[in-house]
Amino acid sequence: MPTPQAQAKFIGVDGGGTSTKAIAIDRTGKEIGSGRSEGSNPNNIGFPQAASNILEAIRQCKAPLDSQTSLCIGIAGLATEEQTQKLRDALLAQEPTLKQSCLTFTHDLEIAHFAAFQEKPGMVLIAGTGSACYARNSKGETFRASGRDFDYEDPGSGYAIGKRANESKLLLAADSRKAIASIAPRVIELASEGDLRALDILRIEAENIAKLARAVYVDFSKTETFPELALSGSILQADTLYRYSVLFELQSALHNIKVIETKTAPELAAAQLAKSTATL
Repeated sequence: MPTPQAQAKFIGVDGGGTSTKAIAIDRTGKEIGSGRSEGSNPNNIGFPQAASNILEAIRQCKAPLDSQTSLCIGIAGLATEEQTQKLRDALLAQEPTLKQSCLTFTHDLEIAHFAAFQEKPGMVLIAGTGSACYARNSKGETFRASGRDFDYEDPGSGYAIGKRANESKLLLAADSRKAIASIAPRVIELASEGDLRALDILRIEAENIAKLARAVYVDFSKTETFPELALSGSILQADTLYRYSVLFELQSALHNIKVIETKTAPELAAAQLAKSTATL
């Protein structure tokens, strides 16, 4: 019969505005299964639907939810204890067996930071449907700027690019965040083909997301001599003209910054966090 340690399972969840990804690993780090579902930012779709989408991704992992299961759930939009409790309540209402498991909640920014730096200091800039920047310095202090803190919502994100394209009639999209963000890849393609309006949109949003990063960099760089920054999220990690436009603006706005590549998927980083904090 397998020992309890051998049965231990660790599930990581990374939930954004467009998609939710999950992965389950065993104690050795071997993958048990993975899953993917629709976005789970509760600010966009509400807590019941966010919980439903998270559970769909978790169930696809094919890992039993019991006392030998630890989960780390990193979700965009979780900014307060009240929001975290609402999401916990919604998950337990829909999947009571989770009460047996060890549940840890965090923001997707912390998951992305761990994926890039583990426990080391660094900055991470995320742009998918939305945008945000997060940093942890060598003292353990954290700094954060949300894309929704700015006058123009989520600067540099897929939503912001799509919104400008929609407003300028370059491309039209249905009136939802997901639909508007979904046209961003096409805007980037048009810019690559030389479309002047698309090029102007990318220029503006590259400048805007660099301003978002600088809001965090100002405090982070006070203690870090050789600051590092990782790019995360579908819009920034794809090898496109927009990525290179953003890199150019970051080098101009953030003195002495070194941009590094993230080699670990955020959902796997979440599973590793679940494993590192588990008492199984």
